[in-house]
Amino acid sequence: MEMTNKMITVIACTMRQSCMDNVFQNYDRQLWQNKKMIIVLNNDDMDIELYQQRASQYPENEIRVIQLPQEYKLGQCLNYAIDLAEDGFIAKFDDDDYYGPQYLREAARAIKRGKASIVGKHTAFIYFRAKQALMIFRRYGEWKYRRSVKGGTLVFRKSVWDQVKFPEFKQSGSDSGWIWRCRRRGYRIYSVSKRHYVCIRRKNHNSHTQKKTTWTYMSQCRFVRKTKYYRRYVN
Repeated sequence: MEMTNKMITVIACTMRQSCMDNVFQNYDRQLWQNKKMIIVLNNDDMDIELYQQRASQYPENEIRVIQLPQEYKLGQCLNYAIDLAEDGFIAKFDDDDYYGPQYLREAARAIKRGKASIVGKHTAFIYFRAKQALMIFRRYGEWKYRRSVKGGTLVFRKSVWDQVKFPEFKQSGSDSGWIWRCRRRGYRIYSVSKRHYVCIRRKNHNSHTQKKTTWTYMSQCRFVRKTKYYRRYVN
């Protein structure tokens, strides 16, 4: 029988009101039952009441919405939110990517089987909307220990964060900085499969934290197929 007793708290930091539906939908489709979510609004212009109205549709205390000043760096937002989370596992969700139904289940199983206290995806699907192209980034990194994983795919024991906090003074690189800190403290990073997750790239590459142009990014990936319906190929 699968052990689903561990609480998983999804932490979703967002600066974009337009991503609200995606944040809730990614959480809703997760098959892991013992879950909660903390949403951090990191933009002074965002309407927290819209998020709170949506959160009110869930059982009491399942979804928590907080708003932090937009001058807060990502690391500050993450540390603030994780401090509020229950003991168990923490899953960091990006607001604009796709997380399939089995995403949390796969990550939690890897941690429970003793692979590592920190897991994620070194190899990942990427979907380029402007080209309707599904591709694979960093092949051959599945089911093995790696020095890094994609920041939007981090799942880890809260007890790790108790020992190692996210760097708070960098505008970008909070994830990679945290992984580096964890490795220095002796934690291993385990990469699970590329499945159940897609990094979504919009037409305007400057709207992403990672500013690589579409052409540059695609040149670093392996083509899978041209499609409007990437979900059917990744779950």
